[in-house]
Amino acid sequence: MHIRPEVFDDRAAVYAVTHAAFAGIDPMVEPEEVGLLQNLFECEDYDSRFSLVALDDSVVIGHVIATWGRINGEPMLGLGPLAVAPEYQHRGVGSILMQSIHDRAEAESLSAIVLLGAPSYYRRFGYEPAGARGITPSDASWGEHFMVRVFDEAKLPRGAYQYAKPFGV
Repeated sequence: MHIRPEVFDDRAAVYAVTHAAFAGIDPMVEPEEVGLLQNLFECEDYDSRFSLVALDDSVVIGHVIATWGRINGEPMLGLGPLAVAPEYQHRGVGSILMQSIHDRAEAESLSAIVLLGAPSYYRRFGYEPAGARGITPSDASWGEHFMVRVFDEAKLPRGAYQYAKPFGV
């Protein structure tokens, strides 16, 4: 397996992996995550440094993206979606993608990354409830599902987090 930055030519494969990863009962219905990705790729908060693909040989088997959001005007990455092709799930692909995006964030001396996700999954990557760090979500009902991974406590802003516009919150 190889991890590298996503390029425009990967996008059809990224959409296919995301569709498969998030498909519900009816695989003919496009999951909302696919449309979200399309909009994230086109928005001003997209940063190609934080859009990574996992490859098995030359085949895209996973993708993770983090786009810029803001706390009181200060930039902070918001992660998601993370998608792994179903036949590659539970084989460490998601973990490697998460570690890779964290490594990039740390290399850029970023303070943290936030996400909305399952605490039981994301705690293993160092995420904790964002509210405990003074970061509040756009929707208070998210509770413990709105999480943060802190890289530099001294630079961590506090306040309400605003995701990139395509998230709609």
